[in-house]
Amino acid sequence: MKISIVTPTWNRAERLCSSLESVANQQTPPWEHIVVDNLSKDGTAALVAEYARAAPYPVRHIREADGGIYQAMNKGIALTTGEALHFLNDDDMLFGPDVLTSMGRCLALTDADIVFGDVVLLDEGHKQVQSYRRHRQMNRLTLVERTITQQAIFYRRDVFDRCGTFDPRLRIAADHEWLLKAFLKHDIRGIYLKRPVAVFRIGGVSNDAASEEAHRREREEVTQKYFSPREIRAAHLFRRLARKLPFGAAALNLFVPLRLNVRTLREKNGALLPDPLAWIDL
Repeated sequence: MKISIVTPTWNRAERLCSSLESVANQQTPPWEHIVVDNLSKDGTAALVAEYARAAPYPVRHIREADGGIYQAMNKGIALTTGEALHFLNDDDMLFGPDVLTSMGRCLALTDADIVFGDVVLLDEGHKQVQSYRRHRQMNRLTLVERTITQQAIFYRRDVFDRCGTFDPRLRIAADHEWLLKAFLKHDIRGIYLKRPVAVFRIGGVSNDAASEEAHRREREEVTQKYFSPREIRAAHLFRRLARKLPFGAAALNLFVPLRLNVRTLREKNGALLPDPLAWIDL
């Protein structure tokens, strides 16, 4: 599976270094790595040039002004030539050297439009893992209040031809809006692969304290576009009660349709095996 990596960046050379290293250390190299740079004025240009000289795969450094991270991601989509695509932000890292091997195998052996796993949240202030964000119980109601973390997802390239790209009018929640559009309007096929995919540094545009209120407003705007008031009320019930009970999600599914076109798999000795208990959350 030819996987293109897209990294939007702006004046974060120090953190970008770790992100690039995590790609360079993969057992299976990417098909290409495209760095979309919003005219950084720090050491980004020199860093990417050094990385490109050493990399055994093509590295493209696109230096031009953009209107935000989603516009940069859309530029990357237009430039990629691989069969699959992953967005790795400049302050995040792939988790371990086998991520591209694992996620690429899953895409190659299945009909999934997207494959996603989990992310590790890193508290840089304390230099330790703060928590582990799991996406194993992803359904219509969890998408009302939460999304799949962008860094956890690998996309088949042609899914953007069918579902469109990210809405650049949104500053923080365009990836959430894209998932809602893709799942609810285009019925894309997803696979949750039970494994960590990326290390997600706390403090980015969508998770620092200063942007929390703006994120909430955007998320509410997106939610009201795709869900009815009844579904939103059911989502609150699901999150606070039903999902915590054995078979609670299965019971609520009798009243409000929950299931997305998502399968759950796990890896064992190089094979992909069904993991049905992941969804019912025993």
